[in-house]
Amino acid sequence: MPKGLNDTLTLYLNEIGRHPLLTKKEEVTLSEQIRAGREASERMEQSQYRDLDELERLERTVKRAERAKERFILGNLRLVVSVAKKYPVTGSLELEDLIQEGNVGLEHAIQKFDGRKGFKFSTYGTFWIRQAINRLIDQHSNLIRIPADTHSALRRQLREADVNSPDLSKEMSRIHALTQMSSLDSPLVVHEDRNLHSLIASDDHSPEDLVGSWHDTKAINEVLGQMPAKTEAMLRYRFGLDDGVERTFREIGDLLGVSAESARRAVSKALSGLAENRGLNPAT
Repeated sequence: MPKGLNDTLTLYLNEIGRHPLLTKKEEVTLSEQIRAGREASERMEQSQYRDLDELERLERTVKRAERAKERFILGNLRLVVSVAKKYPVTGSLELEDLIQEGNVGLEHAIQKFDGRKGFKFSTYGTFWIRQAINRLIDQHSNLIRIPADTHSALRRQLREADVNSPDLSKEMSRIHALTQMSSLDSPLVVHEDRNLHSLIASDDHSPEDLVGSWHDTKAINEVLGQMPAKTEAMLRYRFGLDDGVERTFREIGDLLGVSAESARRAVSKALSGLAENRGLNPAT
């Protein structure tokens, strides 16, 4: 087995390798059974049968179709792995993710495949497997969600761009720019020092903020120090002034040996007094 594969993926690859590949004749037969089962299921849902005998025949047809679909899937799991391995695995996605999504595309392809048209399934199935994997990559590769059809158009223009025609259309250029990740250290303009990081607001407090915070804290402590000890404690508990934990009136009452209602009234009265304190309101 290839190096770099984890144990789970190795076991999976060993398991799917036990299922034989399908011949073209088997693909036609299985696709016919699946189609017949789909039609039988529709007739059952619409009650289009004459008697119980016909209903039982429809049920057998549906079960045969389920077995045919399972065999069809098992015979093509290696196709999914083959397609998925051609994609570069980047970001948060792993090869297992691509295989799993590719299996979804495989099942969809099997449902739509018509073996009577003479095409080999591998060609038809590969298209739907790629569609599923591309959709998954689109969903995880960009910070901005772009519609699937727009992504397809962008990928097509990127593939077609070469030395002779390196430019994308104006619309695709804008979308391509939106889907690219940029470093915060990247310059906003070539040959200039300003970068994205310099434009982001800092979480650090400015000197003015620190001075204002110190002044407010000092003023509050001075006012609280003039209150009765129990009232001061109630306010400190209520607003978490000491430990950052804001407590309920019931918790305050339990801590100080009073009722919750008494704590509420005391805090309310104290706050009314603070609101009238001109020393705490510079605008007055």
